[in-house]
Amino acid sequence: MPQLLQNTFIAAPPQELVLRDGFRFIHGQTIAPFTIVYETFGELNAAKSNAILVCHALSASAHAAGKYTDAEDEKPGWWDGLIGYGKGIDLGKHFVICANLPGSPYGTTAPASVDPSSGKPYGSRYPWPTIEDVVHSQKQLLDHLGIPHLRSIAGGSLGGMQVLMWCALYPDFMDSIIAMATGAAVPVHGIAWHIIGRKIIEADARFNGGDYYDHPEPLRGLQVARMVGHMTYLSAQALQTKFGRRRRGNTRQFEIDSYFEYQGKKFAAQYDANSYIRVQAAMDEMDLAEQYGSLAGALEKWRGRTLLVSFDTDWLFPVAEVDRVEAAMQANGVDVRHERVSAPNGHDTFLIDYDLITPPVREFLR
Repeated sequence: MPQLLQNTFIAAPPQELVLRDGFRFIHGQTIAPFTIVYETFGELNAAKSNAILVCHALSASAHAAGKYTDAEDEKPGWWDGLIGYGKGIDLGKHFVICANLPGSPYGTTAPASVDPSSGKPYGSRYPWPTIEDVVHSQKQLLDHLGIPHLRSIAGGSLGGMQVLMWCALYPDFMDSIIAMATGAAVPVHGIAWHIIGRKIIEADARFNGGDYYDHPEPLRGLQVARMVGHMTYLSAQALQTKFGRRRRGNTRQFEIDSYFEYQGKKFAAQYDANSYIRVQAAMDEMDLAEQYGSLAGALEKWRGRTLLVSFDTDWLFPVAEVDRVEAAMQANGVDVRHERVSAPNGHDTFLIDYDLITPPVREFLR
């Protein structure tokens, strides 16, 4: 067992799977070699029957839980409140894998990665990934690790969309799924805000069609796009409680303005604009009902136990979107449980309110 810290543990460093022959994207392009960065947590049992794949959302990485050091100021993994020893996804019982998705800037080959044939970042030449690409990359990693079957697959938001795509592509590979704050497609109001954000990035004078890496400072367009995206993660109740119409000190600047500036600059300092527009576009392009003729048709071969979790203040994926998934699964005779949670923090609830999401996850996995 890794060294335990207060409320978390010391995590092993990230690992790499290098595909020397490259990775072929759904739209036909191949990048070679191609690196997939991943992390594992807990211990795989002798029967290899206790593995859970965790799928991350847009701005996260393979670092799902724990800390790399015992430094007090180090931020733990993005789902550390749910994954750990004695937590909802108990590492004393389960072996967890999380892989950084294609296009993300956190280690897996991405637009900012250097093309060995040119010595320059891929930039505008990097393919536009799909959610199918993400799932296929995860499947290749699991095959590499010698894991023939999964106990479960879990994720929220974009991570939850990956979970549902697994049900369509590899329905026999896992016993169960956990999908939170998600849906089979992004509803049109979410797509609208996403498009506005991408257009803001593309309108940045320094964007240069995606080839801007000679200028290392973050794009202002990415900072503003993140502000737009962040709005879809919050609820009206959360905005009113946290900020209201309060001003910053004795200035005319609203507190919400200061907050968005902070969040935008923080995000743009560590993320990449090309990655942002590609990963977000992949999210928007997925529509299981459109791709398979109907949602029930997309999920017709899935028969595993299912936990769906929705939040009443989620503006990006309202409860009705999760209801659609539940209805399709029920029509197919799936053992599905839909946990409708009342929460003040909107879409971000699955990353914040662990007291609300831990009980149903723990009970489901038990």
